[in-house]
Amino acid sequence: MNMLKGYYAYLAIAGGVLLRLVMQSNWMLQIVALALISVGAWSLQQVSRWFFRASIAADVCIGLRLICAPALIPPGLLRIVLEYVSLVPVLLTGCLLLMAFMEQMRGAGRGTVFEWAVLIVWSAGYILTILMALGCSNEAAMGLLTTVVNTLTVLGHIALLADTFRAQREYLRTEAEKT
Repeated sequence: MNMLKGYYAYLAIAGGVLLRLVMQSNWMLQIVALALISVGAWSLQQVSRWFFRASIAADVCIGLRLICAPALIPPGLLRIVLEYVSLVPVLLTGCLLLMAFMEQMRGAGRGTVFEWAVLIVWSAGYILTILMALGCSNEAAMGLLTTVVNTLTVLGHIALLADTFRAQREYLRTEAEKT
């Protein structure tokens, strides 16, 4: 039963990451995606404490998404600031998931180079997005930076999705060895 629960928990995380990638402009589906990530990570907290922390970060993301709802805060400076602030827990959620995957791979005797590469891409995409909010005086540099950020964000989501399935495969293998 534990193996089946872990299987579906990883699928929930993967589904949440995929939904976040596909439905970036729909705030309600973003909440559903973050809820899937939170539930999946919470279900795997016995595997690693990093999953528990990722679940809390996803819950904070949900709270900030609700605060930034179109009906609550009208368009303006406050909403823009809150939307950029809400990127920090999203960044942390991905980083904490990757740390959980790294711990899991180390425990199985596998290398963690892929997780470190994904962590760099994931972090760079969101950190550059936050830095873009501060503004750039050169329009050409801002256009190039926007292209780089969009590329890194999409690559980060795809790589996190791939790493989720890699960690799921490793989890299932180690659980099968226990029985």
